[in-house]
Amino acid sequence: MILMQPDLAARPAPINADSFKPELSTAESSDLPKLMAPVRLETRRERTTRIFQIGFNKCGTRSLYRFLQRSGIQAAHFNRGLLAWSIQDNIAHGRKPLHGRIDQWVAYTDIQQVTREVAIEGVRYFRELYHYYPNSYFILNTRDKAAWIKSRLAHGAGFYARRYARALGVESEEEVVAAWSADWDRHHAEVQEFFADKPGRLLVYDIKTSKPQEMVDFLSPDFLTRVEDFRHEGDTANVDPERYRGNRPVKHTAEASEKPRRKKKRLERKRAREAKAT
Repeated sequence: MILMQPDLAARPAPINADSFKPELSTAESSDLPKLMAPVRLETRRERTTRIFQIGFNKCGTRSLYRFLQRSGIQAAHFNRGLLAWSIQDNIAHGRKPLHGRIDQWVAYTDIQQVTREVAIEGVRYFRELYHYYPNSYFILNTRDKAAWIKSRLAHGAGFYARRYARALGVESEEEVVAAWSADWDRHHAEVQEFFADKPGRLLVYDIKTSKPQEMVDFLSPDFLTRVEDFRHEGDTANVDPERYRGNRPVKHTAEASEKPRRKKKRLERKRAREAKAT
């Protein structure tokens, strides 16, 4: 369901026209990042026209991610919590949501970080994302709520739910489910209310009942995409629990993000001293 498609007359060339390549459609999913050319956000249109998935995880986020990549659209997915943490930290410090090292992609999916200390649902920052990137496309990926909760509980053989409980400071599965259910209802209502008067900015996409053509049509004012490139990927039932534990989110902090720069400066000062001594 697209809310109020705008007038599509006299549309400019697609942003991904140069990177839209037939070979991406047949490539293995794991090879897609290597086949993607670095994105160059040179014009105001490119900098303000992004694609944000603003539905929760376990609602086809990886399928959307791969669909965008096969269309030659540079996309970021989860990045071990970096996307969610960076967006939250940037907004808290009065910066643009995509400021810094995450401002290198066109599309963003699975914007979440869950550790034992914190649960960041980056999709909740849809208002701020719209404010700074008003020409962007927002996709509220959704499904039956009960099936979504069941999928989350099964994610990582239960490790995800237990980690989420620790972050919320609760002990029982029932309390986690209640929190998820309330978040789901509030988020869906607020997103649709916010975008009700913003034509062509929101697509509500049910991963079980919506058709890929809806996605293609929604993005068509600025992006080339193909129906056949939307495929089902990332089934919770097929996730290896041990592999999931090894891919747990990284705890990002402002201090940690500064470490590489401090190390580089120390190395530069050391080299300067050595050059002066010789």
